Amino acid sequence: MSRQPEFITFTGIDDRTDLTRADKLAGTYPIEWGVLMSSNNRDARFPCIQAVAEILQIGGRKSAHLCGAMARAASYGQLPEALTAGDFNRTQVNGPEVLSAKLLKACESAGLDLIIQNYGEQFTVSPAAAELFDRSGGRGLLPETLPDIPACGSLVGYAGGIGPETVQGFLSKIHGEGLFWIDMEGRIRTNGWFDLDLVEEVCRQVYG
Repeated sequence: MSRQPEFITFTGIDDRTDLTRADKLAGTYPIEWGVLMSSNNRDARFPCIQAVAEILQIGGRKSAHLCGAMARAASYGQLPEALTAGDFNRTQVNGPEVLSAKLLKACESAGLDLIIQNYGEQFTVSPAAAELFDRSGGRGLLPETLPDIPACGSLVGYAGGIGPETVQGFLSKIHGEGLFWIDMEGRIRTNGWFDLDLVEEVCRQVYG
């Protein structure tokens, strides 16, 4: 039997999501809602300001996933105002080589745990940030191989092509005794919109 992740991050919750149902799901399963943020990309995956405020009121962990220019600004310590109020638990700053002393200080001041992407063959186990193995970038691409969970006890994450049809097989490829989470985006959308039916199906498969 595959090991269970500590929680699942469902990324791309959006303006059309039934938040009452999302709240109930988060009360049943260990869920983190991943909120995509960008200063210039306004497709369906990026909720409006009002929707973000409402998402922050439902159950479950919340992580802000910064993209594009917003991620580059964060690497210089400039976090968006929505992240400084203390309502998010974590922030993921997307892109290579974003980790910096200024970013770490900004996250510490905002009370945020930091997530950075890992594109390599193994986790580097940075003590400053949680690492998410992700070569897909929201495109729904399954990786050919997965790095083992490090023995040091650091929480690590896995992403890339995970959804209802692939989650069991993906989990079976994760090896190691430490703590981990999984993150998914592209395969839990229908016609471009966040789909809670698919979210619930994943949760049932993973947690019963």
